[in-house]
Amino acid sequence: MKAIVAVAMTLILTGCATLPVAGPVRIGPDLSLGNEAESFYYSPSSPVEGASQAEILSGFIAAGTGPQNDYAVAREYLSENIRSTWNPNQEVLIQRASPEVTIGDDNQAQLEVDVLATVDTDGKYQTLPVGTNRILDFEFILEDQQWRLSKVPDATVLIRPVFDVVFRAYSIYFMDRQKRHLVPELRWFPATPATGTKLANALLRGPSSWLRPAVVSAIPSGTRLSIDAVTVEDGVALVDLTARALVATRSDRELMKAQLDATLSQLTNVESVALSIERSRQEIADTELDLGALRNRSLLILGESGLEAIASTDTSFFRPAPKFFELNPSGLLAVSRPSSQLALLTDAGVVRTNSIEPGGEVELLDGRGTIVAIEYDVQDYLWSLSRIRGSEVLAINSNGERIRVQAPWLQGQSVRGFTLSPEGSRAAFLVQGPDRNRVLLSSVVRNSSGVPIELADPIEIGSDITAPAHVSWTTPVTVAVINKTPDFVNAYLVDIGGNTRTISAVAGAKSIVAAGAAQQLYMFSDSGQLHSFTGSTWSLIREDVRAYSIVY
Repeated sequence: MKAIVAVAMTLILTGCATLPVAGPVRIGPDLSLGNEAESFYYSPSSPVEGASQAEILSGFIAAGTGPQNDYAVAREYLSENIRSTWNPNQEVLIQRASPEVTIGDDNQAQLEVDVLATVDTDGKYQTLPVGTNRILDFEFILEDQQWRLSKVPDATVLIRPVFDVVFRAYSIYFMDRQKRHLVPELRWFPATPATGTKLANALLRGPSSWLRPAVVSAIPSGTRLSIDAVTVEDGVALVDLTARALVATRSDRELMKAQLDATLSQLTNVESVALSIERSRQEIADTELDLGALRNRSLLILGESGLEAIASTDTSFFRPAPKFFELNPSGLLAVSRPSSQLALLTDAGVVRTNSIEPGGEVELLDGRGTIVAIEYDVQDYLWSLSRIRGSEVLAINSNGERIRVQAPWLQGQSVRGFTLSPEGSRAAFLVQGPDRNRVLLSSVVRNSSGVPIELADPIEIGSDITAPAHVSWTTPVTVAVINKTPDFVNAYLVDIGGNTRTISAVAGAKSIVAAGAAQQLYMFSDSGQLHSFTGSTWSLIREDVRAYSIVY
């Protein structure tokens, strides 16, 4: 039996390009600035003459920090037979801890990686449970008396800080089923001259499975790039599609262009998009679709003097009314700007009144007890949810008609929180489970008229948050979560399909929201205090706040 030598190697991917198994610490590669379409990158080292198998392997892994020229330096570590076929974009493994390498005397090696998250070829980010390990197989060969790798996985391995430098988050844009609003989905790619091509290909391949029930694309299914490259000339991204795109109607071609405009204009060197089909330039008019992120959301609070608008220059949708207190509001408030309707929770249940004259005419909409959330969506449906297990999810239209939104996956579970995305195609739930609360994300399925009919099977987000107590949508791709345990309270910003970031919280924090064009963060405490987030600290701006609502 051949002897196996196990070498525990600390692959410091931000440091040494090749890892010595003995000797002094060596200085790592510099950060370099590429052309104006690139970001700062690490500059990994090429293989040195006479390098050992261990040095070749560690140098190859370290070269995954340099995506310049399609990972040209990493390819120098490969044998001629796989140098051009290796696909580093197939998968990115983000590691939790230093990997362990086993090198055998049969010119083979294995790398065991404790994987924190993965990114696939379409830029989809997936967080993995603690303890997820992957075994990567390698083989060596001598070429011109130098060791090279003759077998490697189609993947790169990065530590979290390096990933944050090399990769950038971009949204690709689909549409709701009514083709009125753009719906973003977050993807991750290195910022190189090829990023536009990757974004276009990801858009053409469609949304993730969890989002698919709620969105559509104006780009006909099966359409591809006729030339696998999106080039940029004088700020114009040139996108050439295959003949399949010809089946799109004139109006859908305008929407196709809107999707591509929104997706590619995130690149710093792109100002507009020119669309061609099989090299035939298409003259397509611009169309207006709501990006959601640009909407100026207002924060409406109920304080001692009545209703007050925060972070808004538009107060035409309501008038302050002290008599509003006569309704005895119980802490939940929802306001519709389009219809000037105001809903609130009272002892009798959820009631509705006119926000221009609140407290005048009052209509009971939902008499169920233990209502945990009410919220108007962008299409003017009032969502009302109870925490009673098995309770129906109701969406109430402007005529007071109660629509039962199907959500079989909620059966037997208790809803503790609820929030809708700005365009109304996604919903985040705080659901009480047997062991802990979970944050679940579902797509909102609507019919052709915009009526919500179903909440699709969800995915869990923020799984590493131990005790979520409140969830709200802060940007089109981010939710905020309050985490409360008996010993401490803090807050998280969870990117849908990306990172989870921790921010501080005020004592007794119970909820966090974002409002205003700049997505200013506000936090409410159990004692009725309202704080705004300035820099890295919270500043008290109001006291005795009884209820609040985000108004679109």
